[in-house]
Amino acid sequence: MPVKIGLRHIDLWNESLEKQVQKYEEEQVEPGQIVFYGPSNFTRWSTKWEHRPLREEIVGASGKPCCINRGFGSSCAEHQLYYYSRMVRPLKPRVLVYSANYGNGRAFGYTKEENWELAQRVLVYAMTDFPDMRIYLEGAGVSQKTEEKGFPERIEYNEWLQKFAAEYPQITYVDKLNYMPLRRKDIYVEDGVHYNQEGYDIYAEFYREILKDELARY
Repeated sequence: MPVKIGLRHIDLWNESLEKQVQKYEEEQVEPGQIVFYGPSNFTRWSTKWEHRPLREEIVGASGKPCCINRGFGSSCAEHQLYYYSRMVRPLKPRVLVYSANYGNGRAFGYTKEENWELAQRVLVYAMTDFPDMRIYLEGAGVSQKTEEKGFPERIEYNEWLQKFAAEYPQITYVDKLNYMPLRRKDIYVEDGVHYNQEGYDIYAEFYREILKDELARY
C-alpha cells in the first residue's frame, strides 16, 4: 500500500508529530500498565485541553493510577503503525486499548478499507510482541456532526472490527457506537467532534465498566 501522507507533520495542528512522540518518550513510565493508543479522542483527555486526565479518571481497584494515555491528535492508522515501536512496544503493556477509527484516515485520503488494513497491522504487531496481552478494540462512534447517512458506513466498518476480534481470544471489541449516552448531542465542544468535560465523564464511566476486570488487577 503506498504511503499517502507525511509521517512527521500535520498542518492542521501546526506542530510535528515527532515532537509529540518525543515528549511522551521523556516520561518516566512503569511498564505493564493499560495503554490507550489512538487519535484525538484520547489525546484531548488531558489537562492540556482543560479536562481531567484519563490517568486520574480511570484507576485501579486500589485507587492507583494504571492507565497511560498515548493518543496523538489527528493521527490515522498509518501514523499509529509507524510510531507503534516507540509509542507502545517500550511500555510493555498488560492491556492495550486501541481506537481504530477511520475518520482521520479518510481525511488523509485513505478509504476505510485501507485504514482498517493498516490498523490490523498495529494489532498484529501488538499480538506478536505480547501474546498474553489483552486488547480492547474500539469501533467507530458518532459525533455531533455525524449525519444519519453516515451510519451504514460506520456499522459496516465496525462489523469488520467485530469479525476480527472474534477470531482472537485476547481481543475484545468495544461497541462505542451503540452506547447511547455517548450519542447525546450536548457533550461536545464547539467543533462538534471532541468531547467536553461531561462527554469525558461519560467516556470514563463507559471504560470503567469495559475494563472492570482489568482494573481489578491494579
